[in-house]
Amino acid sequence: MTLIAIGSACYALIRRNVMAAAVLLVAPYAAAVSCNLLKGWVDRQRPSLDCSSIQAEGFSFPSGHAVGVTTGFLLAVLYVGMQTPRTISVLLLALAGAGAELVAWSRVFLGVHFSVDVLAGQLLGAGWLAVAVLVLHRQSAGRLRREARQALTNSATEHVP
Repeated sequence: MTLIAIGSACYALIRRNVMAAAVLLVAPYAAAVSCNLLKGWVDRQRPSLDCSSIQAEGFSFPSGHAVGVTTGFLLAVLYVGMQTPRTISVLLLALAGAGAELVAWSRVFLGVHFSVDVLAGQLLGAGWLAVAVLVLHRQSAGRLRREARQALTNSATEHVP
């Protein structure tokens, strides 16, 4: 997730959008911090199954992987999708959504989370995703208004012979 956040932030910086770069870095980090705080508060033990494929440390609720992929994958794809044709954007979003679901639910199949842990992680991640998208949308709308005003000012100051 860190590489996706850094990569999407670099893409935003290449496009000279510092605010978007900050959102693309801060939102996944804030989601992870809030997840860890919630894990400590709820203090739910992980499943103890003999058939577990792996052993995981820490508390179970909510799933940090579910939070991370819901916030990280989808936020990066939504931002990149804003600059791509609609067909490509929809395809990328479908692939990212499927990837996020596979990663999140793999935690249940591996035996290190209960299904409610994954659902709660996805909801927490979706909340942070919604906040980030709202900030990006407002920033984008503000940028468009500034560009329109600038274009109007430029056309008003041009002299027509």
